[in-house]
Amino acid sequence: MTVFASGFSWYQLLPGVGDGSLGHTLGLATPHEAWVIPAAWAGAFVILGVAVLARMGLESALKKDGPERFIPDSGFTPRNLLEIFVEGFYNLVEGILGHKEAPRFFPLTGSIFLYIVVSNLMGLIPGLLPATENFSNNLAMALVVFVVFNYAGLSRNGMAYIRHLAGPMLAVAPLLFPLEVLGLLIRPASLTIRLTANMFADHTVSMVMRQVSGDLLGWLGAAVIPVPFYALGLFVCVIQGFVFSLLSTAYVGLSTADMSHGHDDHHH
Repeated sequence: MTVFASGFSWYQLLPGVGDGSLGHTLGLATPHEAWVIPAAWAGAFVILGVAVLARMGLESALKKDGPERFIPDSGFTPRNLLEIFVEGFYNLVEGILGHKEAPRFFPLTGSIFLYIVVSNLMGLIPGLLPATENFSNNLAMALVVFVVFNYAGLSRNGMAYIRHLAGPMLAVAPLLFPLEVLGLLIRPASLTIRLTANMFADHTVSMVMRQVSGDLLGWLGAAVIPVPFYALGLFVCVIQGFVFSLLSTAYVGLSTADMSHGHDDHHH
């Protein structure tokens, strides 16, 4: 059985993943990275499971009579957690996009945030690799964002979205237009590289500290010494999801801004 570069993973036990046969069948350039497929689905199933439980809790509350239907559950139930997230994150998206555009793009950016955070947190469990450590997985999300914010810009502003790339004057268009287009292309690349590098580094540090402390102090050291690094990793997991989704929202906001008043007003 092939040992993964990032260490042992339970995904190796799945048929076709450990020996790379699934990757060969799918035509992957690196067949032994086929683990990202079950890893991505695992994160998606966790989110769907929590969503189903939250929906069941909400429907149970709506069946009650009077004001009791509006009283939150006691404790950290799936319903409470998702209500807190939806309200807080929606207000953040609305502050960037406005009340008109927020309902249209919140499902995308909110889903991206949840997927990244859940995948990152799964990587803190020994034997699990986060899908967000994989470059292709993160590039796929970044390309979706790239298509969405460009489509949003074209659908909201039409040709004004293209004209603003040329700058305020025709004389500088040959210089500014390639630079502006390059800037658009750099956005998905920066989203991908930032998330991949941070999660790979975070997972590698946690794995190394667990192995070193285990070799020096036994199972007790492996369980206790890495705790501060796991606390830092927990912070990184949330922050990286926040940064990716917040930048995605900002890109949509820049594309949907009113460009009818000219390039200068848009940048202002």
